[in-house]
Amino acid sequence: MSRSQNSSLQRYYGAVWFISNLSSLLTVGANTLVIIAFITNKQLRTINNYLIINLAVADFIVGLVSMNFYTAYIVMQGWSFGPYVCDAWLTLDYVASNTSVMNLLIICIDRYLSVTFPVKYRNKRKVLHAKLAMLFAWVVSFVLWAPWIIGWQYIVKTVPPNDCYIQFIQDGQLMSVITTLAAFYLPACVMVILYYKVYVGLQKRAK
Repeated sequence: MSRSQNSSLQRYYGAVWFISNLSSLLTVGANTLVIIAFITNKQLRTINNYLIINLAVADFIVGLVSMNFYTAYIVMQGWSFGPYVCDAWLTLDYVASNTSVMNLLIICIDRYLSVTFPVKYRNKRKVLHAKLAMLFAWVVSFVLWAPWIIGWQYIVKTVPPNDCYIQFIQDGQLMSVITTLAAFYLPACVMVILYYKVYVGLQKRAK
């Protein structure tokens, strides 16, 4: 590799490191403020905010763990933390990311029901329901990803020691399609449909 190419690579990885760390800092900082405000101010502990705080916790984990380990993985051009840390990182990354999506879906459903059944639904809403929805988001995300990330390697072990990626996505195409559809595309489609219905409902009320 020539000196100019090496210099270009150094600038590239330096830019990646700076942008990724800045993004991580902003993500962690913003969500930390949300979490602290929710904990210290009892007036903020409304049903809506319980759903938002769950989203903040998931995004906090993504910003603190997922982004920083991924940055190290890219800049170091390989994985240097061992297989156990790799499994823990991938599990936290995908479970927390999927929980963020599930939280957005739950918030979407909550808004749809609030607009469609404004009196009946709001009278039945309780903090307990919000807490159960929060737990549901984490459990579903864990079931979708954790067993396969951790367990697939005991079926077939193909990930090199200096690499770190989800093995079943590379090996099991059917399983990869199923988990991706269930974790991301299906919730996204449901949210688009429900928010469209919310928009139509609000337009009808305005008339």
